[in-house]
Amino acid sequence: MSTTDRPQRVMWDQSSPNSARVHSALLGGKDYYPADDVIAEKLAGNKITPAITESRRFARRAVTHLLNHHRVTQFAELGCGFPHTPNIHDIAEDHTSSARTLYIDNDQLAANHARALMAGHHARTAEVDLTDTTAVVEAIATTFDMSAPIALILSGTAELIDDAPSMIAALTHALPAPTWLVLTHITADVFGHDITSAARALRAAGIAYHPRTHDDIASMLTCYHLHTPGLVAPHRWRPESIGSDRYGHATEPLHPEAWDLSAFAAIGQRCRA
Repeated sequence: MSTTDRPQRVMWDQSSPNSARVHSALLGGKDYYPADDVIAEKLAGNKITPAITESRRFARRAVTHLLNHHRVTQFAELGCGFPHTPNIHDIAEDHTSSARTLYIDNDQLAANHARALMAGHHARTAEVDLTDTTAVVEAIATTFDMSAPIALILSGTAELIDDAPSMIAALTHALPAPTWLVLTHITADVFGHDITSAARALRAAGIAYHPRTHDDIASMLTCYHLHTPGLVAPHRWRPESIGSDRYGHATEPLHPEAWDLSAFAAIGQRCRA
């Protein structure tokens, strides 16, 4: 670990909710404070909670799928938040020792937590504003082999960005054609009352949140060739494809496939011009 990679002491406001910490609480993590727990408790019985949980399980299945079937070994998680075992680098390095992972987050505390996990791993962290796509691309280019496939992971992230479509489009056009995108997104198309209520509660707590429609999410993926089954609810994306990992964490969906879910997910590879 280099000097610049060492965690720095950070002062943070424990009295105000934080999106990364609320997300941690909803996923059963431990990196949150009472102010975050208040919001998580409000959302505990809301349909947004299983949607967020299944979105994360999908992201883990997606990484394993790309490793097993497409020889992708370079992963950049945009908006990594706080650690939730198994993390992306855990899954990638369990498959191959040559895997590389980059965690990018504009939350200094979240970035420092991720950085603390990096000792002994082929992974690094960058504290970058995701809307500064030039800086995001620079961080990716200085970490990865740009001649080899790269997978961008946005799970639980695009909802927090006002102009996520423009951000994704800018990254898409700046990165090489073999680039993959793993995307999950909360929608109010399903259980709209619950999701609208959850978004309102988050915004009232100072956390910007933007559920989007199926068509809006699909438009973010127009430059990508989507792999079967396309853009679907995350618990319906190849639910049978993965069993338990070496950590004993089952990654198949918890939500019954026949039940609806307020989220969409997809894996796509950028189409060549």
